[in-house]
Amino acid sequence: MKHYKLIILLFFTVNLISQDLGKINASIERYFNKGIFTSSNASVSVIDISSQEEIIAYRSQKNLVPASSLKLFINLIALQVLGPNFTYETTVAYSGKIRADGTLEGDIIIVGGGDPSLGSKKIKGTYSMDQFLELVCNKILSVGINCIKGNLIIDESIFDSYPVAPTWQWNDLGNYYATGAWGFNINENLYAIGFNNNGPIGSVPKINYVKPSINNLKLSNEISIDSSHTGDQAYIFGGPYNYDKRIVGTIPQGKNGFQIKGSIPDPPKFFGEKLRQKLISENIQSDDLKVLVKPYKKKYKIIWNYKSPPLKSIARLANLESHNLFTESNLKIMGLKERGQGSGQNGIAVVKKHLKSYGINNSNIIIHDGSGLSARNNISSFAMASFLSKYADEMSIKEATLLLPKGGYQGTVKHMFKNKNIKGRIWLKSGSMEGVQSYSGYFYSNSKKWYSFSIIVNGFSVKGRRVRKAIEAFISDLYQKI
Repeated sequence: MKHYKLIILLFFTVNLISQDLGKINASIERYFNKGIFTSSNASVSVIDISSQEEIIAYRSQKNLVPASSLKLFINLIALQVLGPNFTYETTVAYSGKIRADGTLEGDIIIVGGGDPSLGSKKIKGTYSMDQFLELVCNKILSVGINCIKGNLIIDESIFDSYPVAPTWQWNDLGNYYATGAWGFNINENLYAIGFNNNGPIGSVPKINYVKPSINNLKLSNEISIDSSHTGDQAYIFGGPYNYDKRIVGTIPQGKNGFQIKGSIPDPPKFFGEKLRQKLISENIQSDDLKVLVKPYKKKYKIIWNYKSPPLKSIARLANLESHNLFTESNLKIMGLKERGQGSGQNGIAVVKKHLKSYGINNSNIIIHDGSGLSARNNISSFAMASFLSKYADEMSIKEATLLLPKGGYQGTVKHMFKNKNIKGRIWLKSGSMEGVQSYSGYFYSNSKKWYSFSIIVNGFSVKGRRVRKAIEAFISDLYQKI
């Protein structure tokens, strides 16, 4: 009799929960069909991690542009494919022989390993660009070389020779977020341009500095000063290998100067030139500088193998700061390790294969890059939420949440979710571009259950901040109801 009563109770409990979820799904449909969302497309999926069931679904199979939320696929799968302790390696070596007088009859070779963290100031345990240059120079001196009767070689052949995704927009390519992933990366492949923005509105600001300096870089300054509240509206035009850059748009008026960042035209060549200058300062001459996109063929002896911080640190930072270079490098290195060639297309094939093993259909994922910068990427909220749910179930929710920004505390969601009920109980990655806003991650509900979720909205015409606030309110309300 007791068992019969328990079954009856469970039946009514499940039925009540189903009714509540039905009401929630109906209210979601109403929410995304009015106000600022009237003319937009939205996709929402929430999955109960304990049961792996999708409990909330609003057009969850609809494919939409995810922007930077796409990074979760790449960085989390890279950790599974390569392992959390995987490291990128950069090799300093020489070919030929070192004579008794210190003359190297051969080449100095720097073999790039695709390491995106070289010279970065954002990961603990890395060297700055100047420190790394100093170390490389000292390692060369340490084997007794004081003259090079040969060339300085930068071998970047580990990755394919075209660093950026073919579907990136032209107006993005000269800017800091579109540096691409090269076989040899340095200083996050960035340079800074400093302006004097203390002039009148409409005037052309003077360029105060370019750091670090880049040989043969020519900047056509076509920007103007706008009112102080307008923010950074400046863009640098000119893609990889292009040293003639146009700077257009506006920067805000101010008294303290203003800085924008661009992508170094050719990072391997840039580093080679800096290293050559460093060696000359130590009275070490070389014949020529060469950058190789195919592997160096001569035998060489290794002087130093530099290893990057572990992949878990790189992947976590890539998610927290939405770092395009780090993610694109992780994509290409997966392609190399699994398919023998370090290219974006091979990396994408690895990601799709991994997602398929999770039961995620290829019809729900159209991927053209790793970072989400391509507007041709299309995924469904169900594909993302399902992946996150299965990832947490396989790796543990603790490990999964450590790889995402904590809402209200970190990364691009630092200033969101200040409500005391949800703050610190939600971990999520944001994604945004013009007309696109997405959030994907995990939350721990009031009912003490873990859920994965994904929300993607495309095609809105209002200001992005209005959409962000509306989605934040929606997530907070959903959190209270589940």
